[in-house]
Amino acid sequence: MTTGKHRPWPVGAELCPSSAKMLLMAAGLAVTVAAPAAYAQQEAGTLDEIVVTALRRSVMLQDTPVAVTAFTAEALEARSIDTLDSIARFTPNIRFDGAAALSGGNYNATVFIRGIGQNDFAIFSDPGVGFYVDGVYYARSIGGIMDAMDLQSVEVLRGPQGTLFGKNTIGGAVLINTQRPKEEFGGRIELTTGRFDRLDAKGTLNVPLADGKLLTRLSVSSLNRDGYAKRLSDGQDMGDRNADSARLQLSTDFSEDINFHLVGDITRAREHSAPNKLLAVAPAPGLTGVPFLVNYNNLVAPSRGVVAPDGGRTLNSSFITDSPFTTWGSGPNINDLDLWGLAGTLTWNLGMVEAKSITAYRELEATFARDGDNTPFTYRETFNDDEQWQFSQEFQLSGEGFDGRFTWVGGVYYFSEEGTDDARADLAMGLWPPLGPALSPATLILNKIDNTSYAVFGQGNYKLTDDFAITVGARWNRDKKWISVFNQRQRDNVIFTDVQREGKWDAFTPKVGLEYKPTADAMLYASAGKGFKSGGFNARPLADESEVTQYEPETIWTYEAGAKTGWFDNRLILNAAAYLSKYDNIQLTVNQTPRNFVANAAKGTIKGAELEVRARPATGLDVDLSVGYTDAQYDEVGVGLGPTQILPITKDAKFVKTPKWTGNAGLQYTHALDHGGTLSLRGDLSVYSKFYNDVANTELVAQSGYGVVNSRLTYTASDDSWTLALFATNLTDRRYLVSGNASGAFGLAEGSYGRPREWGVTLGAKF
Repeated sequence: MTTGKHRPWPVGAELCPSSAKMLLMAAGLAVTVAAPAAYAQQEAGTLDEIVVTALRRSVMLQDTPVAVTAFTAEALEARSIDTLDSIARFTPNIRFDGAAALSGGNYNATVFIRGIGQNDFAIFSDPGVGFYVDGVYYARSIGGIMDAMDLQSVEVLRGPQGTLFGKNTIGGAVLINTQRPKEEFGGRIELTTGRFDRLDAKGTLNVPLADGKLLTRLSVSSLNRDGYAKRLSDGQDMGDRNADSARLQLSTDFSEDINFHLVGDITRAREHSAPNKLLAVAPAPGLTGVPFLVNYNNLVAPSRGVVAPDGGRTLNSSFITDSPFTTWGSGPNINDLDLWGLAGTLTWNLGMVEAKSITAYRELEATFARDGDNTPFTYRETFNDDEQWQFSQEFQLSGEGFDGRFTWVGGVYYFSEEGTDDARADLAMGLWPPLGPALSPATLILNKIDNTSYAVFGQGNYKLTDDFAITVGARWNRDKKWISVFNQRQRDNVIFTDVQREGKWDAFTPKVGLEYKPTADAMLYASAGKGFKSGGFNARPLADESEVTQYEPETIWTYEAGAKTGWFDNRLILNAAAYLSKYDNIQLTVNQTPRNFVANAAKGTIKGAELEVRARPATGLDVDLSVGYTDAQYDEVGVGLGPTQILPITKDAKFVKTPKWTGNAGLQYTHALDHGGTLSLRGDLSVYSKFYNDVANTELVAQSGYGVVNSRLTYTASDDSWTLALFATNLTDRRYLVSGNASGAFGLAEGSYGRPREWGVTLGAKF
């Protein structure tokens, strides 16, 4: 990225949209053209079938009329995926980033699918993509960057999932399924070492008890890695890993028809803040610095005893370092996270009907901070101490009838949560009237939430003929929200906001679909479905309680057509989807300190397509390809809800976190050695066209097109008892932003860069 004439570090060749398209078209052409000749080889093996739960029951991926990308445990390992955000590199039309803007927390996720998501980590902001772990909904984006520990599969569902999964899945859903206890004794130990003094340990122990009537499984992990960024002010690192996790599962059959599964998990992380970097200082293009920076430098900075790298005593551009991984930041350097939960699932087979109860309780505690000015001055720093608990109960009934021609699922759902955000915004510290601006925004904050949700849902599929079926479903949802907003100015201890708000919203989200199977290896489908994301309240007032405004739910209608096809005895799989979405009441999140708010300020149209290819042209050779295209446009742009809520967009603005093109190409070759072991070599290239990290489309924090290359070499013993792998991620050491923020009034632009090139060695053993 280039800021004016300042280009202090090499970033490599830029990948413009046209070159990205050429790369993806070439890769697709190579696979398609080479396939017929390659598949003529009789020794070529058949691709494994993948089972998914996108329909709330186990169905083959190729029989699922939904745009879904699924990763098995083996696929996750082959791609060196150790945290869930990495799956975005292998899935079309998704951005899944950590270090959410304004937060400083490595675990705080921002997820966008097909241009729909949420760019705010705040405890009162709902995500636009739902996360489910073993059927349990995780309500907050804080802690959303989860470790990939002992997983069975991960499924990414694109498009609104308003029928089976409900609210806040307007963009899609990510389904995480863990490995279940098995009937035999066994386990696995895995050790990884690598760059930045990495030392990870993972272990799994599966123990049947009571003569096999009680199955248990214990999974543990400890991830440890030094930070990849450094604070020059005090030598502390940033972006380190220091997290321990454990999961214990118990499974028992009360009878032949009744099973109970109980799982408890806990995660403890004690880390430094996510890396942050100063990108620009006013008067850079787009940054005025009026009134805060000008007044701060004139009236406060010279008295603070801070000397800038250029010898001056002001906050100026000399604090911009020559590396994306160094900063002059100071202040709190913390990113602590504690998560734990219990979930019990009771499954009862009643013959033609299966009943299921999923009961879950979870708690979250997170403390994180950021130095947004990235200097020794206390000019733009934030500190958050958040707590949240949630309880959910779901009852499901599913079954089939009419000699298997009709399959259905339905149920009721209840969800409740409470949370607090005890925060501090140290902004322009030292500016007092009449020396400073009238609105000195340094603030002590205490926000509380109390939310409840109820839902009734059902969906059925009926085969009109052996080849033609129809799907109809609907969900009714009621959300109730209460929020308390308390704000106290630090300059004079005046409480300028102490108010409570409450609201209630109902939503009806139907879906209808048609499926046609012209052959045994092909399915064509078309669907229309509605999704919604709950309304809420602005909890970052600038002047007074009048700015604690209520915004309404956003809704979307998506029309999708797709094909799931298998060729050459299932040695080539081609899946494609095209969609058109009409997006109403878009909740635009504006983060331009001191103005931070949400407003239902736009309507939009999103259209696009996705292609996913899996191929095995010869024995031991696997090819993966995915291409995503998204064209998102605003149709209407409104106004903010409060007196200081000014929207920084026009109809020509681009959607946040929405590259027009995404793509991945992977190649894996496995060779059988003479002594019986196997050697597997894999390479992956992931590419993105340009995208914007903020609603205002600020070029200072935009990310131009780029690509990331990963590789892995794995040796597996002949009896599969142990493996040894060498791997490298971001092999070309590409520099790219995962989040960014700009404030014209404060005269600063900041950003967080993704991880640099890393290498590692993993040794695993089974017993």
